[in-house]
Amino acid sequence: MHNARLPFTLKFIYGLGDHSVNVALVALTMIFPFYLTDVVEMRIGLAGMVPLVGRSVDALSDVFMGRLSDRTRWKAGRRRPYLLIGAIPFAVSFAAIWAAPTIENQALEFAYYVALYALISISMTIVAVPHQALMPELTDNYDERTSLATFRSVSSLFGTLLIALCFRPLVVHFGGDDAAWAFVGGIFALWIVWPWLPIWWVTYEKPSRQLGSTLSFRAYFSVFIRNRSFRRLLAFFALGRIAIDLPLALFLHYFTYVIGHPEYFGPMMVAFLLTAIFAMPFWLRFARGRDKATVYIYACAGWVLTFVGLFMLQPDWPLWLILTVGALSGAGYSAADMMPWSMVADIADEDEVLSGERREGLYVGVFTFVRKLTGAIGVALAFAVLDRVGFSPGPGNSDAVLFSIRGLTAIAPVCFVLISGLLARGYTLGHARHTEILEELARRRETERGVEAPV
Repeated sequence: MHNARLPFTLKFIYGLGDHSVNVALVALTMIFPFYLTDVVEMRIGLAGMVPLVGRSVDALSDVFMGRLSDRTRWKAGRRRPYLLIGAIPFAVSFAAIWAAPTIENQALEFAYYVALYALISISMTIVAVPHQALMPELTDNYDERTSLATFRSVSSLFGTLLIALCFRPLVVHFGGDDAAWAFVGGIFALWIVWPWLPIWWVTYEKPSRQLGSTLSFRAYFSVFIRNRSFRRLLAFFALGRIAIDLPLALFLHYFTYVIGHPEYFGPMMVAFLLTAIFAMPFWLRFARGRDKATVYIYACAGWVLTFVGLFMLQPDWPLWLILTVGALSGAGYSAADMMPWSMVADIADEDEVLSGERREGLYVGVFTFVRKLTGAIGVALAFAVLDRVGFSPGPGNSDAVLFSIRGLTAIAPVCFVLISGLLARGYTLGHARHTEILEELARRRETERGVEAPV
């Protein structure tokens, strides 16, 4: 079982869950802040607070969803039924946030968007947490989990590419008014709902893994705090995600106001994402037999250099040079995004050795919360700085504003990447340790089967 390779079809379809979730997350991280500032014309400081306040509900909902799926005892499984339960609310709430009516009162407008954002966050949690908690169910193999995470990341990147290439161009194509934004939001809502039925169909849960937690909620929530490997993984994952989400939130502003060529945004994102996708097989091959934290550190080192190139971009530089910088950045990003999701699956095995319980839902719930929260933190911090230095939509922004956009897009992420890489150096749950864990679990299960067998 440990060395069995998963079918290509299962990996491909399972990865579509990340595609669906990432289409929504990237639209909310990359397009929605620009929509609030330049379409709704909300003050930029308030616009930055919308995702942060809206996602604050995830502090409980993600962990609660993880606990709920850990304790579910349905005949159909602990995780898979929630993929169907949450799919339609997820799509409907996503469509609704792009179809809000004009609201004159600023406080009411802010509350309206926060409420819709919270609904999206909760409904996304219902599908995302059980989906991600399925990875340890599908395979025990250390390297196969990296392979499965690679399929997820590639599918996720295609979601990012879809948003970068199609969302705003479609809005412009349909007239660019409020009705166009609502219509395009509806199109993408249909796009994010369809994968969940085939995912439910091809995935499975092992009966031997129906070992949910019996702890109280308070004790359950404190489990991850006591897990040293998970604390470190969570720390460098969070810092790396901020380094990812901060530039994504500002790229539209960066190319519109700093470079002065908003039309470069699409080609640059294509170069970035295609390189990230094509780099995935290289990282997967490179990771075979190596500790995942080591691969992550290599990716961070290359990623830092490309951020420096991004900081140096000038409005008069040729497009091919800008595309080169974007492409090089994508190569490092791909592994930095992929590896932590594979590593969190190994945490559940270590936890079973320590506690005798399977709590994938807990760890994935916390991980998912941090994944969504980092995007909100990145937007809130960046927009608060821009609000302070006097940003306003349209031409005429000061040099201080333009330099702030440049620094927040390219230099601030470097600090997060460097600290993240340093923390990853102390991560000890590597290839050899995971092999020992699987051997210990196999011995325990053999003993349990021997005890339960009739004499």
